[in-house]
Amino acid sequence: GVNISGNNLDLGDQWSPTSNFRFSQYSGTNSFYGTIYDWWDDCGNNQCQYISGSVHVPSNQPSGMYDLEVWDGTLNDWVVLSNAFEVYPPQINSISPNSGNQGQSLSVSISGNSMDYGGQWSGTNLSDFRFSQWSGSNMFYGNPTSTSGNYLYGDVSIPSGQNIGSYDLEVYDQSTNNWIMLDGAFAVESNQPQIDWINPNSAQQGQSLSV
Repeated sequence: GVNISGNNLDLGDQWSPTSNFRFSQYSGTNSFYGTIYDWWDDCGNNQCQYISGSVHVPSNQPSGMYDLEVWDGTLNDWVVLSNAFEVYPPQINSISPNSGNQGQSLSVSISGNSMDYGGQWSGTNLSDFRFSQWSGSNMFYGNPTSTSGNYLYGDVSIPSGQNIGSYDLEVYDQSTNNWIMLDGAFAVESNQPQIDWINPNSAQQGQSLSV
């Protein structure tokens, strides 16, 4: 739900309002609407009005700042609060796990906001996701398997000869038809035998110690 404050607004009956509200850009474009449930006045004479309602932001709504407009029955017009609300662009937040070895296969979950992964109801036509270094080189793809809310799930098979290092994660957003990137989101690690550390890591001449 959303809460809006104002004063001297003619919203209709307190418990059955005849008003509504909307958000728009650039003098009325890209509009989407909310619904007012009720309103109340904390200090009398409509000087401290609080509006309770709800709004759904469409999945393909353009991002950016929006004016808030509330319909006033007396004025028979919209009362505007400029730049009151922001719609965020699609973004990827994280991937878990965020690393894997050369030649390893693993299941991953990807979280994002305002992403259209597709296939919410059918489970088909899900968004692709991929990993790359240095503006698109050394690329390899994952296989999407399902989606739920802000999450995309899938499987990744890291090629045995894949370059080690940090990789950007890109997920295809079906509303904007763009790849949405999270820089340095995933690391490919070596599958070769290696030494990580020794403890203790120093000794005096002539000293005997257990490691």
